Amino acid sequence: MLPCVMPADGQPWFHAAVQLLGLRSRDRVLVLGGGARETSALARLVGSRGALTVVLDDRTAAEALAAQAPEHVEVLAHRSDGSERFGTFDAMLAAPRFGPLPQPATFAGLARHNLRPGGRCVVDVPAPEMLPEFGGAAADLGWPRAWLQPLRGLADDELAAALRDAGLRDVHNLLATHLVHAAAPLELVDLFADALPIDAERRVELAHALIRRRGSDGGLDALVHRTRAQAQR
Repeated sequence: MLPCVMPADGQPWFHAAVQLLGLRSRDRVLVLGGGARETSALARLVGSRGALTVVLDDRTAAEALAAQAPEHVEVLAHRSDGSERFGTFDAMLAAPRFGPLPQPATFAGLARHNLRPGGRCVVDVPAPEMLPEFGGAAADLGWPRAWLQPLRGLADDELAAALRDAGLRDVHNLLATHLVHAAAPLELVDLFADALPIDAERRVELAHALIRRRGSDGGLDALVHRTRAQAQR
């Protein structure tokens, strides 16, 4: 299957994960992470007779999201360890843009404790090397490997094993590949750099390293690798 191409302001992995989850009107959905745009899209899918509970690690981000969320959306500030019971849900979605990520067992535990029997979940996270071009460019610059750690996530077999160990059924896992389009290398860097411990000057350095590797400062389609798993309670 050819990778999906999306503009730089999109998250093709989020849209693919939502399609895989198959949300329906009136569904009760537990969402781990996400911002205003993702929450708004999910709220429209489940409708006013559905319910959305969004759990964020950061209290400031949670308060900002809660202030603009529709009435049928509840926003909680909590750092989960997998043991929490937030309610009984038809579906669970976790599609963080980047890390740091919880342990695989955290995703699995939340699905086990919060989904109704027959409820479904999709977990979509950065793969072990989400943006290989960034890795190569950062190595060219001699940057510490730890600087790109938020863009390095979980292996597909590791995530699937955790879901199975939690007693979930019909576990399917895959390494999903997308193409994200950017008008210039710096635009691509800016799309992901908020996750990295780099300032504006180093963003430009990384963009120049990408230009040298590509031999062009024009538009580009960058490969983005994600680890995705679906399962049923």
